[in-house]
Amino acid sequence: MKALVVVDYQNDHVVGPLGCKYAPMIENNICKRIEDVLMARGDLFFVIDYFEENFMTMVNGKLSHVNYCVRGTKGVELYGRVGDFSSKGYLVRKSSPGSDELMRKLARYDDIELCGVETDVDVLANAVVARAANPSANVIVRQNCVASRNTDLSEFALDIMNGMGIKVM
Repeated sequence: MKALVVVDYQNDHVVGPLGCKYAPMIENNICKRIEDVLMARGDLFFVIDYFEENFMTMVNGKLSHVNYCVRGTKGVELYGRVGDFSSKGYLVRKSSPGSDELMRKLARYDDIELCGVETDVDVLANAVVARAANPSANVIVRQNCVASRNTDLSEFALDIMNGMGIKVM
């Protein structure tokens, strides 16, 4: 079975306080991958940051120094046309870079593909989760479907994923 995991492609990560100029540029590529996976009867997961109003008192809030993806705000919503597919997938809320709920869900998949933002933080963390969920699965990250504010760290993260047996295309 195939799973596509869209990581943090939310308003605050794309055009909000954590956005970068590259994030909106991958929207069409992500939508194409979603369409392809749904056409092949694969499963779609949207892994999103989801914080309460006390976010700034939590570790992530203290590290980021910005309030983002807070419950009830527009920033937590999926960005652009990707949001049009929300009813066709499973929503997985997380409050840290990797998701233990996603790990449990991915254990039964043979093919796992990840896309979204930030390559060097949340995509990397969830790629590790996918690899751990099913060590024999084919795990893929497409370079034209991920983005990051720091291109150097993004390239480094892709190298790390490749070294872990995650196929970077």
